[in-house]
Amino acid sequence: MIENAKKLFDAVASKFGTSSNVLLLNGKSSSGYAPSQPGLVESQDCVFLSLRTGSAESKGILTGVGFFVGAVGILLVLLPNLFGAPYSSNLDWWVFLLSVLVIFGPAIWEINRPPSLPIVFNRRTQEIYYDLKGELYHAEWSDIEAVAYEYQVINQYSGSIVHGNLEIILKKFGAPDDRIALNLSGVPAGKRLRTVVGIWEYLRCYMTIGPWFDENGNRTESKSLFIDKSLKSGELSFFDLVLESRRTLGQERKEGHGVSGTAFLSWLTSYMLLLPAFGMECIQKIDRKKARHRWPKVVQERLDPNGPTTRLIDIEEDYMVQKQQELGDIHERMRKTLPR
Repeated sequence: MIENAKKLFDAVASKFGTSSNVLLLNGKSSSGYAPSQPGLVESQDCVFLSLRTGSAESKGILTGVGFFVGAVGILLVLLPNLFGAPYSSNLDWWVFLLSVLVIFGPAIWEINRPPSLPIVFNRRTQEIYYDLKGELYHAEWSDIEAVAYEYQVINQYSGSIVHGNLEIILKKFGAPDDRIALNLSGVPAGKRLRTVVGIWEYLRCYMTIGPWFDENGNRTESKSLFIDKSLKSGELSFFDLVLESRRTLGQERKEGHGVSGTAFLSWLTSYMLLLPAFGMECIQKIDRKKARHRWPKVVQERLDPNGPTTRLIDIEEDYMVQKQQELGDIHERMRKTLPR
């Protein structure tokens, strides 16, 4: 188990054989890099900032596939009838029913799954929260450190691709010896060291300087254009990108230089991906609405602008005693009720 960021730094530097592409960062001092827009910011205000996780980004993929396959099945059943050909057998109705099930089955299953909670940076209590399979992990910003590094992945198909990660160490609430390394930078492919360090600077500026700042990390009294762009980029979904690609063909035609093959292919693909993207969009919106209410009570209280300002580490000992007492009470009731 990696207990702190220094040990993580040593492990990463040892694995890649050099420390030239590995940086140890902390929350108290600037790295010298300008903040860069993470693109994963789900929400940001005076109380807290939340980052989407990889599991949240992949939510709805199964539903999207179901929308596409089900729509194709329904279309195959309806097309002959639209052209005057009668239904040949009961098989058409079974295909229609199966297509409807393929559309709604995955959607119902994904809606009823536990939501993917974001990574939360709480300015009021100067803490970080993260949920891992129903277990709460946290860290205090006062002694936070991060490890930023880049590495290359080489294979015969794609050649050499640079990957970048930004990781911090979190400890489990109620079991501080249980610790995990958490990636804050999202998908590593294509990210350089300066990119992930810029993401760290964005988070550091939010936690130390204030909720609003400019592209140089200087505090502003209100939401700057830099922050506004960051929030808008974080709101972009796969569905938005598909809709945007549909406009590419029209934009090239307006320019009067003809239509490129790339624009035509993008336009054609956008119609194929429209239903899958719409299915993903629906599931992810529902998932985000459910997420806020799935945090433990101790976190929800601290995300309230008028809630307590005590940190989880301040109440952890009392919390552990309370949980141990509750567990003891349950065992005592079981001992009295079970036959001897």
